[in-house]
Amino acid sequence: MTSHEVKIQLTAIRENLPLQYSQSGARKLMSSYENYKHILQVLGQSYSSISSPVREALPVIETAIRQAIKGTPKKEAEECFSEAKRQLTEGINSILSADAKKLE
Repeated sequence: MTSHEVKIQLTAIRENLPLQYSQSGARKLMSSYENYKHILQVLGQSYSSISSPVREALPVIETAIRQAIKGTPKKEAEECFSEAKRQLTEGINSILSADAKKLE
């Protein structure tokens, strides 16, 4: 996967994240997370400078999304959704910024 393809795919994932919590939004967030995780697997070690913190966040994100999908209690599900979305966005942003530095 080229650097340009990575940028396009990650940007698309980030821009299409659901805006607020709902059951269908949580499922969509899980789908986005799976796509994100796949891109990380494809990238392998080419992003070694950011891969460790980003990869360490994966189980936390997945657990939060699963709790949001579960949906109960609702307030906790909303908080888990927001946290997972925040961490996913931060991970994408860190990869994109690392990619920009590699191109400089």
